[in-house]
Amino acid sequence: MDKLSTHLLEKARTYEQSTRISVPAYDTLFAVAQAYFRSHLGEQEASLLVVGAGGGNELSAWGPTNPLWTFTGIDPAEEMLQIAQHKAVQLELESRVRLLQGTIESLPQTTPKFDAASCILVLHFIVDRQEKLHLLQNIHDQLKPGKPFVLACAYGDRESDELQDRIKIWQSVFLDAGYTKEKVENMGKVIMNISFISDQEIQQLLSEAGFKNITRFFSSGLFAGWMSHA
Repeated sequence: MDKLSTHLLEKARTYEQSTRISVPAYDTLFAVAQAYFRSHLGEQEASLLVVGAGGGNELSAWGPTNPLWTFTGIDPAEEMLQIAQHKAVQLELESRVRLLQGTIESLPQTTPKFDAASCILVLHFIVDRQEKLHLLQNIHDQLKPGKPFVLACAYGDRESDELQDRIKIWQSVFLDAGYTKEKVENMGKVIMNISFISDQEIQQLLSEAGFKNITRFFSSGLFAGWMSHA
């Protein structure tokens, strides 16, 4: 699909705008993740698994400058996958991109293991700890041994003053961007519905899923990123 409805194009624009406000240094997250992948993959052909590929931001960030990389993207949201497909066509990446609607369990059994994987801004939408662990275990199982994985999600102890302070800063950033006080207050209520767990708990989940050499490499507002190896 190389054309989208006005509705979807506007939805894509709004999503990208709000995400960049919500995650200050959002583009830096992708740039550092790319550098991490490159340091392990070198200049050779590589297959990347993108969990939560709807919207196509990973494709935009990594596709044009890494012509030997291929991408398999998974996302349950059909509309967001349409946006990702649109970006792939606009960037002339469609020959290197495969997009599948569903969860990681939707991958065909015959799919070869991947050289790298990412799961960016997905894990905090899963509330149950076992479901979080199950997702990370499935990603680990899809990677070749020792290959790199990047995880990024919201983090923090929900009951802590430290997280409450970060939420206040997060709201202030949106106010500075021109959002109304009423809208920001409503957004604050929504953000508290996502699953916050601490940095230590996230690293423990990664370890239980089989990942090694776990390092937090990024932190911005309510969100952080971790690199690890299968």
